[in-house]
Order: sequence, then C-alpha cells, then structure tokens
Amino acid sequence: MIRAQWRRVGRVIVVGPVLVGGLIALAGCAAGSAWPLVQAMTMVSWAAQIFVICVGVCVAVAVTGDPLIELHEATAVGFRLVLIVRAGILAVSGVIGAVVMFAPLHAVRVWPRDEGWISVVVPVGAVLIVAVVAVAASAFAGTVSATTIAVVAAWMFLAMIWDPYVLPLFAQRGLPLIAAAGMLLVAWRRLGDAEANIAKVAAA
Repeated sequence: MIRAQWRRVGRVIVVGPVLVGGLIALAGCAAGSAWPLVQAMTMVSWAAQIFVICVGVCVAVAVTGDPLIELHEATAVGFRLVLIVRAGILAVSGVIGAVVMFAPLHAVRVWPRDEGWISVVVPVGAVLIVAVVAVAASAFAGTVSATTIAVVAAWMFLAMIWDPYVLPLFAQRGLPLIAAAGMLLVAWRRLGDAEANIAKVAAA
C-alpha cells in the first residue's frame, strides 16, 4: 500500500522536502560563517518559511487530481485511506526535512529564538499543520488550485500573524496542532462518504 502510493505520488515530490531542508541548512551554515549573526538569523527565518510552503505545496499536489477515485472506492481499501497514506508519506518526508534543516542550524547557533532541541517543534509542527490543511481542503474542494490556496493561507497565518506574536512554544505550536487535529477529524469523516468523493470527480 505504502509502496504503491509512493510510486503514485512520485519520487521527486516525496524527496523534495528533504532536499529543500538540506539546501536551507547548507545556506544557513554558510551565512552563519560569513554574515553577522543577526543577518544570518534573519535569512534562516525566511528560508524556514520557504521550507514550510514547499512542503505544503507538495502535499497539495499529492492529495489532489486523482482520476481513479471511483476505482479506489470499489476496493476494500477506499479512497480515504489512499489519500491519508499519500499525505502521511509527504508529512513524514516533511518532518525528516525539518530535522535535516534544523539540526545543523541549531548546531551553529543561527536558528532564530533557539531554545534548544525542543525548538525543532517549530518547523515540525508547521509541516504537520499545513499537511492537515491540504488534506482538509482536498476533502472538500478536490482541486489543486483550491487546496494550494488553502495551504498558502495557512502558511501566511502562521508566518505573519501567529508565530511573530505567540512566542511560548507550547502555545505557538500546541494550539494550532490541536485545531489541526480537529480539522483532520472533520476531513476523515468527509472522506468516508464514497458517493461524495465520486461526485466530486464527476463535477470536475
């Protein structure tokens, strides 16, 4: 099941978050050795946001545009599990990419507002949040454009409204993750409606 969905999503999309995380880590380490600390941290802060939106778009592409929904619903597996497995593969890739990005930047002390290894929850939590938003948007909208817009909106909320002003890590990531869990439950129930899933493809 996992191997089949890995092939269906595509190797480039699956490994994309890890590659982007590694590139950002390299760029951040280089900036930390060449630039003043404040400038290096500013660059890393913005680069980390690019990583989050990259993961969100990868998840959006992976969970939308499937022309075989009716075929999936005709099997014992069902489309809901197929979509969740695809999103899970990208979420795992995103979490690995977040750790690959964070670890070197933490080691050279250029991660913004670094509180130790616990600060890894910032990029990891952001990855999980945008992944859930992509799944929920796909469950109700189904198109790549609508799902991507929802992901971008969630990313902008985190980057520009939430993260700069909610500084305690528990609240900064805990509250959005609780909301994301509720959103995932709603999407799970919606995806359990096979007729609605098939009708969405017919309407498209």
